[in-house]
Amino acid sequence: MNTTAHLLLAAALLTAPAAFAHGPAFDCYLEGAGGVKCEAGFTDGSSAAGRTIQVRDSRGKVLLEGPVAADGSYRFQAPSGDYAVTFLGGDGHDATLQSFDITQ
Repeated sequence: MNTTAHLLLAAALLTAPAAFAHGPAFDCYLEGAGGVKCEAGFTDGSSAAGRTIQVRDSRGKVLLEGPVAADGSYRFQAPSGDYAVTFLGGDGHDATLQSFDITQ
């Protein structure tokens, strides 16, 4: 193999994992009357339906837990006090938002 072929092969091997990589896409926002809507998916466009979302208090206690719906959403009534919402995307693809970061 010539030098150019070696360089092309090395570049292809180094960039191949990035082409197949995906990460979590997760956001939550306030809806009327104390409701929160979260939207979850993956950066490659794949569905997160059935994956788990947890709502925890400031001490880490799970207050709510449920699956992402077929449309990629999860809705809940905001608990009182500070809380965190975590999308458990699997394979290290978790994402967490703090209640103070959730806006309209």
